[in-house]
Amino acid sequence: MISKALPVFCAALMLAACGSDPELPEPTASAPPPPAPTKTADASASGGSVFDWFGPGGQKDTRKGVAVNAHLWRASLDALSFMPMEQTDPFGGIIKTGWYTPPATPSERLRVAVYILDSRLRADALRVSVFKEVKKPTGDWIDSTVDPETVTKLENLILNKARELKIQDGD
Repeated sequence: MISKALPVFCAALMLAACGSDPELPEPTASAPPPPAPTKTADASASGGSVFDWFGPGGQKDTRKGVAVNAHLWRASLDALSFMPMEQTDPFGGIIKTGWYTPPATPSERLRVAVYILDSRLRADALRVSVFKEVKKPTGDWIDSTVDPETVTKLENLILNKARELKIQDGD
């Protein structure tokens, strides 16, 4: 019973969404498009389609451009360019690398995560996390502690490079 009713229900939903609102005038080439209706709890009361019932609720993200400091972003990418990149999100300000094994220490590997938290070039706008694993004789990797000085040096490297980029750009 349900298997027969489901295609009919889906078709009815799609056809209902194709209708037009007779109260709205047809847009002309010279007139700007009408503003989008605001969402309410009942889409039928606001003139929306049936797809509004199942769409994401809340406000749309109206941000334009990158919300993080461009100099910090470029400096972070430059400082980590020797490592494989796993995730880069310029809008969220997140850079995550894959595991990197330094040639000098093949029994260790490192992974770095950089978080840019502000659009201003400030020291507190940058968070760096370094993860380290050491290879056991059995071949398994186990977590190891990272010297806090390593994180500080990497943060300072990124901040200094970002300052240089800002000076070069004339900001």
